[in-house]
Amino acid sequence: MNVSSIELTHFRNYEKLKINIQPGFNVFYGFNAQGKTNILEAVYLCACARSHRTSRDTDMIMSGFTDYAVKIAFSCDGRHEETIEIQYLDADPKDARRTRPQRLVYHDGVRLDRISEMMGLFHAVIFAPEDLMLIKEGPATRRRYLDLLLSQVRPSYFQDLQLFNRLLMQRNRLLKDFRSNLFQRGKGELNADELMQIETWDLALAGSMTRLIRRRQEYAVRIGLIAANAHENISSGKEKLSVKYKTVAGIRPESSEQDVLGIILSKLKNNLYEDIEKGTTGIGPHRDDLEIGLDGDHLKPFASQGQQRSAVLSLKLAELEIIRRDTGELPVLLLDDVMSELDVIRRQSLLEGIEQAQVLITCTDRQQVGRQFGLTDRHHQAEGLLQAEGDHQAEDYKQIIDYHQKEGHNKVEDEPSDVRPFTFFEVDSATVRLDPASDM
Repeated sequence: MNVSSIELTHFRNYEKLKINIQPGFNVFYGFNAQGKTNILEAVYLCACARSHRTSRDTDMIMSGFTDYAVKIAFSCDGRHEETIEIQYLDADPKDARRTRPQRLVYHDGVRLDRISEMMGLFHAVIFAPEDLMLIKEGPATRRRYLDLLLSQVRPSYFQDLQLFNRLLMQRNRLLKDFRSNLFQRGKGELNADELMQIETWDLALAGSMTRLIRRRQEYAVRIGLIAANAHENISSGKEKLSVKYKTVAGIRPESSEQDVLGIILSKLKNNLYEDIEKGTTGIGPHRDDLEIGLDGDHLKPFASQGQQRSAVLSLKLAELEIIRRDTGELPVLLLDDVMSELDVIRRQSLLEGIEQAQVLITCTDRQQVGRQFGLTDRHHQAEGLLQAEGDHQAEDYKQIIDYHQKEGHNKVEDEPSDVRPFTFFEVDSATVRLDPASDM
């Protein structure tokens, strides 16, 4: 899967931008706060209709405007080119046609009736500094990781997730109404009509919960197996990563659909009056977690920064591999200023997982890219993409050679020179310029 062009209108700090993207590696370099990450964010938005940085569309509108538009052109396996465009129109009191916010999605110029219809059209994986929050923050961040992955490879999951959120909102609203009614009546129990009403909603909600939980369980097992293998390679077999989906008590990965449904219905019924008192539903996918452990212990309390980065990298490699297996396409890989945060072993693990994927990278220093990616072959030296950088580069080069020799690979010097090209873009004050020295 390859992106060929990106168009932005009123998006973040870009009033108007169109750039053509090349296969291989595309590097966006420049000082901080110039708009490099915004380009990657726009591409990721077209994969799953969500930003990796914010849940509010208004955050992505350029100051002084009330709308934004993002459009990409892409192709799969060299087939015909397709386009995805997302427009967001904020409510505008000056426009009678925009009394409420609207999000419009187009595929090949045709407006889609529902956002869920864009799921599965285009695939991307992003690796950004914010991903460390997978380890550092609470369950909501890890549930989001699962939801975004599943929405890309299983579009029906995204539909189920939307339905679940609507049903959950309705049940919680009903719980609050019941709490108010019981207070006014001075009674501690619901009447027959109220019980019938909540039972109807519980049956619909339990069915939605069951589908989400079973699908999450399935993919948590797959993520765990792939991530554990990746982490073993990164740590040279010294550490064992584990991933486990934690859900409603009594539900196990081997539980049948009917068993899961029965457990959820029973829990909703038994917890009804507690839920009424709190005005919210206490069990379900919105309370679940993806537990990440290292050598049998929870990762978060004791793990070093390096161990946390390794765990996140392993999860991202699992995400990339699952998308490849389930769709038959290599997703576009978006690396947002993360290579400088990884040591040489982690960089090599990431590069091995990339295979032939198209990669979009952001960084502050153009000259560091070659060293960070281990591009020490004669071809790139001849093209002048690497500059001598003293002992730092020499040390990285030595580590790369040691790594390949330890893994039983050929020496770096003996590798073929058909390395994929690098295209460089300089980003400065929302202006993006193609670097004429790019290896295209």
